Amino acid sequence: MKYFFVGTIGLSMLLSACEKREEIKLPYEGDKIVVNTLIQPDSVVYIRVTRSVPSNVYNDGVYKDIPGATVTLTTNESSVMPLQVQTIKGLSYYVSGQKAVLGQRYQVAVAAAGLQAVTATDTLPQAPVAYNATAQRSSSRVQFTLKDQPASADYYRIRIYMTDASTGKGAFLLFRLDPAFNNNLVDYFSQDNYNSLIMNDERFNGKPVNFVLQTADPIMNAGEMTVEVSALTHTTYQYFNTLAAQKDAGISLGSHVRVFTNVTNGYGIVGGINTRKMTFKIQ
Repeated sequence: MKYFFVGTIGLSMLLSACEKREEIKLPYEGDKIVVNTLIQPDSVVYIRVTRSVPSNVYNDGVYKDIPGATVTLTTNESSVMPLQVQTIKGLSYYVSGQKAVLGQRYQVAVAAAGLQAVTATDTLPQAPVAYNATAQRSSSRVQFTLKDQPASADYYRIRIYMTDASTGKGAFLLFRLDPAFNNNLVDYFSQDNYNSLIMNDERFNGKPVNFVLQTADPIMNAGEMTVEVSALTHTTYQYFNTLAAQKDAGISLGSHVRVFTNVTNGYGIVGGINTRKMTFKIQ
């Protein structure tokens, strides 16, 4: 038997919540609480709470909310942040009235009748130092510089978002590291294109790196491009990294990977993220 859990990727680009269902071919361990939130400094906290669902009763597109759940958000394990339930694009979220700030440790606790109570905790990373993002029309190269912080292990997610000038519609672009450049990042070279690059700083700890990304298709439309560089906590890095590995395993029909969770007695992720967005016009 299989089970499903829903991973909320947060209200990130253009305040759009992206909710992804991932399939894990593991024995079903019984109904559990699923908690998902990525906490961004200077933003209110959005928490999604659902129930795990076995595949034999799962209806595609129907996520099982938990009516009457008690959700608590605390900082540094003492100060309680009030939450209100809001419906965003048809989904229920527990939303804080205050913005998250650096220097705090956040804990989410959820209790519900008939289910084991769960908790999860994480901190927030410092903002990444990224700059000089550029790209040219009719080219497939996007460049920027990342200055990594010394004396610490750092983790990143990189994405590219393009808004078409004529339609106003936007989408994340598929890309890979350009194999003609970035020789010090050979561990992350790929023949395939992805909508995000998840990496650590083992190859460039404490050094500036000029990234050259190659988009799957040439950039033909004029409009705005956003290069999004997110600093991740180790917890959030493990979640994104195993999520990507699970997707790759599914495509290759290899062994399936259990997606990392830091939710005690449940599933999901409570993780810290800090995003730097570099937006510029494509001429």
